[in-house]
Amino acid sequence: MHGYELTERGKILVAIVLVLLLLLVPSAILLYTAMAGQASPPPADNDAQASGDYPPLIAEMAPSQSIESPPPTGGGFNPPDISYPNAGGNPGGQYPTSPPGLGQPSVDHSEGTLSFFFSPGIQNTLDVETASMLGIFLSSPKNSPDSLIAVEIPILSEDYTEKTTSAVISAFAARGVREQRLSFRTGPDEAADGPFKVSLYFFTQPEK
Repeated sequence: MHGYELTERGKILVAIVLVLLLLLVPSAILLYTAMAGQASPPPADNDAQASGDYPPLIAEMAPSQSIESPPPTGGGFNPPDISYPNAGGNPGGQYPTSPPGLGQPSVDHSEGTLSFFFSPGIQNTLDVETASMLGIFLSSPKNSPDSLIAVEIPILSEDYTEKTTSAVISAFAARGVREQRLSFRTGPDEAADGPFKVSLYFFTQPEK
């Protein structure tokens, strides 16, 4: 047998044939797979065909509804009730919110003063805002171990004087201040039904 040698032209032709085979064979496989997938129909729903009903393409959904139960008090903000001991030291009282028509309380921490408005005709205890300011008033540097608390009120009837002093004593008792530290003083002004101003400040009893 005689040996054969490929010429340069033969080598080029062989290379071209190999490249074409590498490109055409995978393409033919992919084309065949795609055609086979298109030819096979999706499985039919026997139940749907038997009944003659077909499922809807788009499901109808009812709009979502949020059900909100009304608040138990009918809406609005209701401040919490704060229990405090009464003048006799027994718990069970409540600081009411500030009645309408009363002025705003004012406190000066550094000077140790507090003023608020009180109306014994419509309230028996201090309102929430005034009661909360008692803590600021008692934390004043003027509140020394030997200091007393002056409580100035206008000239009132006996009934209104008792209601006012009882309300102040109860509020301080809730913060651990004994009645003996309170010194009630009557100012020159006279008030009928109120509201009237009550002024508090610290003072030290002069030594005898």
